[in-house]
Amino acid sequence: MYVHHVQVRLLLVGLLLSLTTRAHAAELLPADRPVPDVIDHHVDQQLQKAKVTPAPQADDATLVRRLYLDLAGRIPTPSEAREYIDSTDPKKRDKLVAELVASPEFVRHNANEFDAFLRNDNGDGGSVRPYLLAAFKEGRLWDRMFRDLIGAAETPHPAKPEQYITRRLKDRDALTRDISSVFFGLNISCAQCHTHPYLKSLTQDYFFGMREFFAASYDFQGNLLERRFVKPADFKPKVGAARPVKMMFLNGQTVDRGAEPADDLAKAIQEETKSIEQLGKAYAKDKVVPPQSKFRAREKLADLALKPENRDLFARAMVNRLWFRFYGYGLVMRVDQMHANNPGSHPELLAWLTRDFIAHDYDLKRLIAGLVSTKAYARSSEWKGDPVPAPELFAVGSVRPLTPAQWAASFQLANNPALIGRDKTSEAREKALAALENAARPLESLIQYPRDDIPIPVNESMRLSNDPGLNKTIGAQLLPTLKKASDRKAQITEAVWAVLSRPPAAAEYELFESYLERRKDRPDAALQQMVWALLNSPEFRFNH
Repeated sequence: MYVHHVQVRLLLVGLLLSLTTRAHAAELLPADRPVPDVIDHHVDQQLQKAKVTPAPQADDATLVRRLYLDLAGRIPTPSEAREYIDSTDPKKRDKLVAELVASPEFVRHNANEFDAFLRNDNGDGGSVRPYLLAAFKEGRLWDRMFRDLIGAAETPHPAKPEQYITRRLKDRDALTRDISSVFFGLNISCAQCHTHPYLKSLTQDYFFGMREFFAASYDFQGNLLERRFVKPADFKPKVGAARPVKMMFLNGQTVDRGAEPADDLAKAIQEETKSIEQLGKAYAKDKVVPPQSKFRAREKLADLALKPENRDLFARAMVNRLWFRFYGYGLVMRVDQMHANNPGSHPELLAWLTRDFIAHDYDLKRLIAGLVSTKAYARSSEWKGDPVPAPELFAVGSVRPLTPAQWAASFQLANNPALIGRDKTSEAREKALAALENAARPLESLIQYPRDDIPIPVNESMRLSNDPGLNKTIGAQLLPTLKKASDRKAQITEAVWAVLSRPPAAAEYELFESYLERRKDRPDAALQQMVWALLNSPEFRFNH
């Protein structure tokens, strides 16, 4: 009776996990519709049901800044912003998106964003940015990146992405949490001790079943290997006797470990351990690694996750993460609680995007371009009236704090727009980006990575306002350009364009002209203070 009961529960949770995507399959819009059209169709439909008139489209200055921050990881230079704003080409937005998505900035920015995303707030996770740079540069597809990162690729990548696993092996519970949260949108860490509080069919079997895919993995001199002999594991549930552990995917499908024959398993494990230790001592000299098991558990996990009947879990998790990144709020919130008891705001839209992502071979570049080419993405972040619409309606543009990398690069570029020249040839642009990154990197530690529902800490604001070294650099490289301007109005114009990527408003002209006049006895210090005020403004600190 117990075995039958467990099997029923496993089948049930698998059904629940996949139900969100498949429930409306027959009702989905045609597969050949453009991604932006489908997004706007579903978002507008929900707005009409809620009887909410959305915010108008953002002006060109706001949109060009938003696109550069989201796709290139930096603000536009004054010339880039002016070129977009002054253009009368009705296709200018589509052209800019295509240009940015094909740029080396897109590669570097995505490497930063995915490195933070993959870390999943795990302080021991470490960085895999060198691999991500290589992967995004070659346009590697997300399913291949998944195999690379969990050490399940047929051919090892020279950038060693499997360090994603090796650095987490000392805490396999955290590893299990990260794998389920990051790649499948379901944090199962609470099921380590008890049944999931929001999905009663998600029991401890799932946590320990996912953990078991990594039970035989070990780090040998920086190489991710799998043991040939593994002691059968069990776990003690909250109620009842200890139970054996089987490798189990999140939909309840299990895998039997292909154990290698051993007359005495305990002795075989002991001898294998001794052999590993001996080869480790000699590794520096002969580079010989221990023999691995013919059964590769991590490969089995990847194969299971990408099977046609399971891949919705994998694909929709990334769709929702990217939606959260560009819209400031997920189609499902929280982004690591994607299950049928939490279907989210637009189930049909999530299902269509998931189907489309799979159909186009998990192409991240295509999905991102589609997400930022919609009316919904381009809405103004200013809302006039009360109350403000619920965030899941996407009626108004989101206001998002800049990440450390975005802020540092934008800070340096605002102080010296010449860091990014107009020459867009590959060699020149790569050289300019390297110079910008080198200048920005020391500043990244000044601010914290933004977290959902966590406000910017007071000490961070104080640090940006009062740090002597930082204050000394503010305006230092922009000052010569401002001093060459013909008059104060021109100085104000150049400063606002450099920092805020737009022309000054009338009130700003009045404010800054008054200030510069009062400080005319110290003109250089006054100009620097004006730049400081702009760089410390909320408008610069946020993507809006």
